This record gives sequence, C-alpha cells and structure tokens, in this order.
Amino acid sequence: MLQMKPVIKYAIIIAVVLGTVVLVRFFLIESYRIDSDRLSETLKAGDRVFVNKLKIGDNPGSNRMILYKSPLKRDAENPPLFTGRCVGLPGDVIRVSADGFKVNGRLLPNAPLMQPTFRIRKDIKTDLFSTMSLLNIPQRDVVEDSVSITLRLSLKEKDLLTQNLSKIINMEIIESQQDDFEFVIPRKGYSVTIDPTSLSLCKEAIINELGSAADILNGKLFVNKIEKKIYVFRKDYYWVLSENETEGIDSRHLGLIPKDHVIGNIWFRWYSKNPSNRFTKI
Repeated sequence: MLQMKPVIKYAIIIAVVLGTVVLVRFFLIESYRIDSDRLSETLKAGDRVFVNKLKIGDNPGSNRMILYKSPLKRDAENPPLFTGRCVGLPGDVIRVSADGFKVNGRLLPNAPLMQPTFRIRKDIKTDLFSTMSLLNIPQRDVVEDSVSITLRLSLKEKDLLTQNLSKIINMEIIESQQDDFEFVIPRKGYSVTIDPTSLSLCKEAIINELGSAADILNGKLFVNKIEKKIYVFRKDYYWVLSENETEGIDSRHLGLIPKDHVIGNIWFRWYSKNPSNRFTKI
C-alpha cells in the first residue's frame, strides 16, 4: 500500500483549512472593523465585529444592527459600507409627513441631507445657476414654468445657497407643499403605480434593478423608451435607520436598501478599545 509523502499530506491539510476559511468568510461569518462613530451609538470606531452573512431566517432581521453597501448608482463601482438598524422590512408601511418618516409607529425626523423640492423665482435664474455651479451644487429635477423654477436641494445646500445668494439678490425659496402619504416597502413581486411621489421614493431602486434600460423624465418612468404606469419590483427591500440620527447616513438619504446590498446582521463584537465592550453580542 502506497504511503502518502508527509509534504503532500501537509499540503492537503493546509489546502482544506484555507478552503474552509474562505468558505466561512464569504458565505457564513466575516470580521469587519468599524471606522466611524458617526453611524452608530452601539458601535464605536475601532470595534471589530463578526457579521452573519448566511441568508436565511431573519437575516437581515427586524430591529437588528446590519452592515450594508450603498445602493446609489454613483457608488456602484466601489460602494461604501454603512451600519444601521433595520427598522422596516419588505411589506411594512412607512408614513411620510412634513415632520419626517414614521416607520412602525416610530417618528424619524427629516435628515439634513434629504432633498425636498423648492420653488424659486425665475427672474434670478442666471444668478441661481451660476452660484450653484460655484458651490458645486448639482441641478436636480429642474422644471421651469412662466414664473418659477422648481428643483431639489438638500437642506444644507438650501442654507448654503441662500447665504451666498442673499449677497447678490433678495431670493425667496419656498418649500413645495406636500401632503401626508404612506408607501409600502417593496418586496419581490410587489407592484407600484408610477407617479412623482412613488418615483421620488423608489427612483434609485428602479434604476438599480433596470440599469440603463430605465429613464425617468418629468415624473414618468420609461423602460426601453416605453412609458410604464406600473412597476413590479424584482427584489426585496429594507428601510434602515442610523442610530446617530443627526450625522449618520441611512435610508432617509440613500432610500430603499435592496436585499443584495445587505451583507448581514452584525452579530458579535469581539474587540473594542473599551475592555468592557469586548466579547459582547450585538
């Protein structure tokens, strides 16, 4: 009977161990380092955590801390990672009002980076656009009529623009009035009627699913140049809230988080600069 040479035996053992580590890391559990305090009150910069990546059961789970990738199209090549609490599951109802978002009865105030629509007098168009260019503020969803211009600005951009334009001309920015409404967090197979409101909430999700086949113009959805009145989602989505509501990035900025952008539940903190926080379940 042939005896396996020791070098071959050890090579096989090492290959099996490395293969097991790779499988565990990519499909089951992986360790991540938290880089910022801005996103969470539970986790601190320097913490190292295990993330459960196994896509079964409640992963991601309701009210669980999760790790996920930015769903924005501009981040597609190298999406940043964020942590947050999963507060809305596919099929949950979110109510939107002037005060903010209410998810499962909890009010989430408006975030500084949200982009409501503002109406601006048309006679300052030249000064407006030149100042926006100087401040690197993009022109989003610009619509003109005979007397005004409407466009979307973040609250920070609005304040910055007002401060700079006030030195040039007296400018009044009026936030467009918006009625309270509810929307359902989409699940795979869920259909939504396309209108300006649904598009403002689901635009990134639809573009994420359809890619270059989707065009959104003047509050309408076109798929391969054909207007669609109804859209059926192909994925499950989640609504995620940063625990740091004033500085953190979450669904109030990023919109719906698709399931394939969720890495998994943050399960266990195995290291922290604070010794009392080490080896704690999240």
